[in-house]
Amino acid sequence: MFSFPSPRHFPDDGSLSLAIAPIIPVVAPVLAPAAAEPARSARLRFGRCEVRIASREVLVDGQPRPLQPRPFDLLVCLIESRDRVRTTDELLDEIWRHEMVQPGSLAAAVMRIRQAVGDGEDGIGQVIRTYPRVGYRFVAVLEGDEAR
Repeated sequence: MFSFPSPRHFPDDGSLSLAIAPIIPVVAPVLAPAAAEPARSARLRFGRCEVRIASREVLVDGQPRPLQPRPFDLLVCLIESRDRVRTTDELLDEIWRHEMVQPGSLAAAVMRIRQAVGDGEDGIGQVIRTYPRVGYRFVAVLEGDEAR
């Protein structure tokens, strides 16, 4: 199956987008039923950390830690797909959608997550593993997920 690269890969001057615009169909976003989404009111716990999805909070030892919106979305995305490595292109497409971003944006967001959750600290351990030139994976064990 052939797929087009995401718009973030095209030059910003519009020269290429005009040439391919007629062949790319306009697709309306498909909204999944609410029941198909993971529980957004969930409290995800690992080590001394807790991620409250609905209120968009990250807590370590019960104390809130600041985390910007995009890194928070990235953390939730990695947790929800923790059974596999997510490639950098997948993550850029999912978190930044069709925005043009600097190459280091994803790495900077991962760094902010690691700082917020205390990645590598005692009682927390490694939270996100980097697979060089491939992507990232959430590797901490979630509470209630030990049998996985």
